[in-house]
Amino acid sequence: MYEYVTNILFRGDVVLLVLVFFSVLLGTFVVLSIISGAIDLRRRASAAAVSGRGEQGRVASAEGALGTSKKARALSKLLPTDEASKSELRKFLWLAGFESGAAPAIYQLVRLVLALVLGFAAVVYSGSVFANPSIVTTLPASMGMALLGYYLPKTLVSLRRDAVIARHRNGFPDFLDLMVICADAGVGVESAIDRVSRELAVAHPSLARNLQIMSMEMRAGRSRHDALSNLADRLGIEEARSFATLLQQSEELGTSLVQALRVYSDEMRAKRFARAEEKAMGLPAKLVIPLGLCVFPVILAVVLLPVIIKIYKALGIY
Repeated sequence: MYEYVTNILFRGDVVLLVLVFFSVLLGTFVVLSIISGAIDLRRRASAAAVSGRGEQGRVASAEGALGTSKKARALSKLLPTDEASKSELRKFLWLAGFESGAAPAIYQLVRLVLALVLGFAAVVYSGSVFANPSIVTTLPASMGMALLGYYLPKTLVSLRRDAVIARHRNGFPDFLDLMVICADAGVGVESAIDRVSRELAVAHPSLARNLQIMSMEMRAGRSRHDALSNLADRLGIEEARSFATLLQQSEELGTSLVQALRVYSDEMRAKRFARAEEKAMGLPAKLVIPLGLCVFPVILAVVLLPVIIKIYKALGIY
C-alpha cells in the first residue's frame, strides 16, 4: 500500500498537476487578499474622514488590544475584514447553534482545509486511475472538488440553521402559553420569562437558553425592548419580533397584557397547526419517489413473475 501511494505521488505528471493546482489556489488567495485589503483600506479611510483622527486612534488601540494573542491573530486572519460581514457570519453560526466565540474562525478554517483536501484528493485519484492524466481534465475536476469542499460546510450549517429555527418556531407557542399562565397569576414579565425559561429547558433547550440570555441581559440593565430585539435576532423568527412589539404596545397603551398574550398565543398555535396540516398534505407527493423506486418494482415482480413462468413453460423455454 505504501509503495502504491508513493508511486502515485512521485509520478512526474501527478507532481505537475499538484503543483499547478496549488499554484492556482495560491494565485487566487493572493488576488482575494489584495482585493480585500484594498476594500478594507478604503473603508478605514472613509471611517477616518467621518470620525476624525481621535476616533481612528481609539479604534487602532482597541484592535491592538484585541490582537495580543498570537493564536487569536492567526485565527482572525480567516475572518472577513468587513465588520458587517463578520456580524453576518456570527449571526449565521449562532442561528445554527454554534455559539462559541471561536466558531467563525473554526468555520472558515474547516472550509479552507476541506477545499485543499478534496482538491488534492481529486488530483491523486486521477493520477491513480488514468495512466497519463491531462491537466485539461484533471485541473477542472480538482478545482470543482475544492469548490465542493469550500461550500459543503456552508450547506450543512444552513441545513442545521433551518432545523434550529424550525424548532424555535414550533416551541414558541408553548412559551406563549406559559407566559399567559404566569400573567394570569400576576407574575411580572421579567420574572415570568425567567421562570418559563427554566420550564422549557427539557422540551425546547435552545429556546430556553436564548430566553435565559435575555433574562440575564435585562438583569444587567438592558431595556426590555432591546433585550426582546436581541432575542428575535438570536431566534431568527418573526414571531419573537411580533412578541416584542406586542409587549411594547401593551405597555405604552395600557391595555391588558393577559388578554393580548392570550390572543397572540391562540394565533401562534393556529399557525403551528396550519404548518402541520401543510406538511401532512404534502406527504403523498413526497412518497411518490420512494414508493416508485422501492415498493412498486417488488409488487410488479410478484404479480408478473408467475405469468412469466407460465409463458416460459408454454413456449418450452423453461
